[in-house]
Amino acid sequence: MQLILRRKQKLSSIIAICVVSLAVLVCLRLSVWQYQRGEQKQQQLSQLEQSEQQGVMDWQAFQLLPNQVDKTGLKLTLNGLINTQRYWLLDNQIYQGQVGYDLLAAVKINDDIAPVIVNFGWLKAPVDRSQLPTVNWPQPSHISTTVQLKQGQLQGFTLADEIGAEAGWPKRIQAIDLDIFSRQLAQPLQPFLAYRLAADDIATPHYESVVMGPDKHYAYAVQWLLIGAACVVIAYFAMRRRRNES
Repeated sequence: MQLILRRKQKLSSIIAICVVSLAVLVCLRLSVWQYQRGEQKQQQLSQLEQSEQQGVMDWQAFQLLPNQVDKTGLKLTLNGLINTQRYWLLDNQIYQGQVGYDLLAAVKINDDIAPVIVNFGWLKAPVDRSQLPTVNWPQPSHISTTVQLKQGQLQGFTLADEIGAEAGWPKRIQAIDLDIFSRQLAQPLQPFLAYRLAADDIATPHYESVVMGPDKHYAYAVQWLLIGAACVVIAYFAMRRRRNES
């Protein structure tokens, strides 16, 4: 009887050690991941600071930059024509606690072949889901505005098979994909997104270059590390108490 009891205790101890080890490994992995995210955000802030030092560039000066330069954070003055007949409404955008859309449209700059996709900002969603917000485009559709660029990964998580697959314009979309936009417009586009900085009657800009700073990521890294350490301490005293009772 005692032999069976000891075997059960040994088995339960092995299971407990495996569970604690798995929990600690998960905590360590999350801690490392948060630290790496903090390092990435720190690099992003450094890049944005360098971009700020260059000031607001015009299109001619911007075109002189090497192609390999990351355009994220650069500020430009855009002068061009808005394609007011074909535009996109990015769904599920929250601004000051209200649900709405982000308004995106192509802006053709002078005689440049590839237009720029500009995020004009936020529009409040109508109460009726079947309706889309009305856009007060300027007449004529020429615009002169300051934008901030974002290059690289633009598409967020989406369950949609095809962005803006429904017929007609404007298109309600769940994510941003410049390749799909290019196919829908049947023309090439600039390989970055421009976020408008000044609010007007068209929409309300709300773009933030860095939503969560590196300090918060570092704090989360320490938090996960402490949780892992707490798991080890609690498991140690629990096993010690059980051994003493037996």
